[in-house]
Amino acid sequence: MKKQLICLIILISNLINAQHCPYDGTSIIVIKIHTRENQNTIPNLKLSLVKKKKNKIVKILEDFPSQSYNFPFLADEYSIIIGNAFDIENWYLKIESVCAYTNNEYTTYGTTEIKLTENDKYPLCENYDSSEYNTIGFGEQRIYKPIEVILYQRNCEEINN
Repeated sequence: MKKQLICLIILISNLINAQHCPYDGTSIIVIKIHTRENQNTIPNLKLSLVKKKKNKIVKILEDFPSQSYNFPFLADEYSIIIGNAFDIENWYLKIESVCAYTNNEYTTYGTTEIKLTENDKYPLCENYDSSEYNTIGFGEQRIYKPIEVILYQRNCEEINN
């Protein structure tokens, strides 16, 4: 009887799965926003997720953790952390810029919306391994391919007219 009980405990303990990853159930969207002339990411942009139905905004998500996580595979890109079950197919990424005084004039990058797909999000626990990213050499493929967005700087007066 004792042997059967011990075997049962060992069997049950092998079947129970614990959380192996601190980011269990989460995915990441990586966005590289720059100009055609400069590959550096444009700072101070406001990113939000917008849900639309027949071109009408149904819901806006602005208060999600972004840019606060420091993963070794992120250089100067923006990142959005969402749940794995989040239905990204019905959402747009909205990128907004305010008018700023640079080079003796007020300029902006305006507002841009990009349709998102399931291919844009990557589950963190299935792909993320910090040791793997610390050893990536020249020419190797990144697992987290960022969405590349190229913005154009415009004069604020042109947009208001």
